[in-house]
Amino acid sequence: MNWQTFKSLHEIYKNGKTKFRPTLVGDPVFKFHINQTKELLVTKKEILVSPSRSGNSLNFENTFKKNYLDQFTICFSFLEEKGLNTPYCKFEMEDILILRDMQAQMNEGLLSEIREQIIKSNETRRGVSLMFFKHEKHLDNHEALEKAVKQILNVKIFTDERDFQYLYVLQCHAPKAIVLCENLHFLKMPGKPRKNDIELWYAGGRNIEKLRYSNHGGMPIYYCCDWDYDGLDIFRAVKEKIPEIVLLLPNGIPREIEKTEHKSLWKKREDANYLSGLQSDLFSEPQRLLIRNLIKNNLWVVEESNDLIEMIKSIQQAEKG
Repeated sequence: MNWQTFKSLHEIYKNGKTKFRPTLVGDPVFKFHINQTKELLVTKKEILVSPSRSGNSLNFENTFKKNYLDQFTICFSFLEEKGLNTPYCKFEMEDILILRDMQAQMNEGLLSEIREQIIKSNETRRGVSLMFFKHEKHLDNHEALEKAVKQILNVKIFTDERDFQYLYVLQCHAPKAIVLCENLHFLKMPGKPRKNDIELWYAGGRNIEKLRYSNHGGMPIYYCCDWDYDGLDIFRAVKEKIPEIVLLLPNGIPREIEKTEHKSLWKKREDANYLSGLQSDLFSEPQRLLIRNLIKNNLWVVEESNDLIEMIKSIQQAEKG
């Protein structure tokens, strides 16, 4: 649901109706409240709250308060603050929340080093898109969203080149180990890694060709990722570039793929021993056991849900013992 659609839903909550527009009737959220809950009624000129003979009017008010009001208030306040709440703003709700999160991290200084590296490396649009959004093409043909990202990061330009060439590094004074992260999350929180003498690398998902030219100086190097099909398949490709790299066993709580609407799906779930087609000898027996359990129960482990330092300590203890 985009912002204009959300504002129309809020207008119905406040005034009981909004002007009919085909785009609203076609929106999944509106279709749900029109066709499934019957809380909304469509006429030739308006979309309005259904007659209250069965209590539907009260039901929609309660539904909006319960499911939408908090998020609407958060997004409205953020867009107003940034001067983005215009009749032309059609950002998706997920994008607005990402922008808001970026602004909060900028305010706290968590993105300062990332911002400096973006400027220093003359980062591409697709590189920045990959850091913060669903995929590297998310900002393509979304000029207003790209402009908002530049405003928040205080960056003037992104290049239009297609290759994401630079390795982002969270350095520390005397590193004892390196962790290559699939996602940017841990690089935004420099305190713990630096306190524990851990240097973090971010290459950008599958954009790992640059790793052929990396040098980890003989230090132990580990890989941290989402434990889903894509994350573990990327590990295979990473290990081709850095044979010494070791996969960290996650300690985060698994989530349901369907409930989280996750897009990376396991293959041939009926045969967990197939390991979704992943290369079995890349994984230790405890890792294979976890993968089978995730496949069998259709779960995944989000990289950000892990305790990174505890993962490293665990694997180092296992290596010693």
